[in-house]
Amino acid sequence: MKMIHFPEVQSTNTWLLDHLSEGDDMADETVVYTMRQTAGRGQMGNSWEAEPDKNISFSMLLCPEFLPIREQFLISQLCSLAIVEALDELVEEQGLSTEDLSLSIKWPNDIYAGDMKLGGILIENRLVGTTFQHCVLGVGLNVNQTRWIGNAPNPVSLKLLGMETDSLTVLEKVTRHISELYNALRCNKEMAVAIRERYMQRLYRKTGYYAYYDPKRDEHFDAETVGVDVQGPLMLRLASGERRKYWFKDVKFVLPCGVTKE
Repeated sequence: MKMIHFPEVQSTNTWLLDHLSEGDDMADETVVYTMRQTAGRGQMGNSWEAEPDKNISFSMLLCPEFLPIREQFLISQLCSLAIVEALDELVEEQGLSTEDLSLSIKWPNDIYAGDMKLGGILIENRLVGTTFQHCVLGVGLNVNQTRWIGNAPNPVSLKLLGMETDSLTVLEKVTRHISELYNALRCNKEMAVAIRERYMQRLYRKTGYYAYYDPKRDEHFDAETVGVDVQGPLMLRLASGERRKYWFKDVKFVLPCGVTKE
């Protein structure tokens, strides 16, 4: 795994994508990281706030030519699962309880602790015909930040959760877990089933009825999670028995604080 460090950069995803577009030859699993990202990007054009020298932002290049395009959501599941399992390891090393922290994956790939957002993932794929050219995983994790000046409704950090660690330790654990899971999938395609099952076990709101909002219908409703389709949409079931399939941004989670989140 090649590691490229920048003391400061606008966006690790943008840097990687720009250099790939210029024809730079980069190895599979190249990682670009920084603790000063000045223009971090989130899903669907959202920004990512990170206080300088408090958190870790990184992007990892993957070349999953072995994976059919129709299964590209598996990369999102793999990455988010690897992160929560890496954080489990860190929690246990510090003598804390993984159950108390309630680390989970909010569909499709946000990292949550209870009802608070600990990290986010932005995945940008480049396809050629029916195969992957490359995939760039952008990850932002809140490590030691304790104050946010933006409008993020529910941020939290490892420090606020009672963990004393540094960003480079988190980076090492997370990238190692992603690499191990990625290479396990490369060597054994049957790992896809295990990844999807483990992802479902760590899903935020995986059991019980919770509040959601459908902006197209302008409708608030309660539903339980039935599953996640292979291609990525969330499958919900209302108390009436009606089943609905939602793609990203088509449904919002209503958090306990009353805020709706995609």
